[in-house]
Amino acid sequence: MKKISFIILALGLVFFGITSKINAQSKFHQAIKTCENYSLQGSVEHNREIFNILVTLEKKQDKCVYKEKIFQGKNYQMLTCNFEKAQLPFLSSSMERFNNTFTKEIAKNNIFEAKMSTNGEIFQKYLVDKKYCQITHSKK
Repeated sequence: MKKISFIILALGLVFFGITSKINAQSKFHQAIKTCENYSLQGSVEHNREIFNILVTLEKKQDKCVYKEKIFQGKNYQMLTCNFEKAQLPFLSSSMERFNNTFTKEIAKNNIFEAKMSTNGEIFQKYLVDKKYCQITHSKK
């Protein structure tokens, strides 16, 4: 009986671990709503080249700092955005709508769940505005 209970408990922990991992990877829109620390790594293929991406979110003083670092080999590009608290509800709801629209694509590659530069609405409103976001490059 103890052996069966242990197997059921082990299976439950595995299921809980998988569920927790899935939930942790699908909560960017909630993290940005309150500017919780967040980090997600992944990669995308473009024109037969692989780009590794690191997305982070962190609170700094009265700003919420979003970073999207795209590596290719030893070089990288970094998008850094500084958002005000008042902007966070819009960003969160826009990312939630984006994620609901592209659920199948995100299921295939979850880096898109937190990659703001793929969200056209946010891209047009903030990412191209130097008042909020800057792009830096590594030096060769």
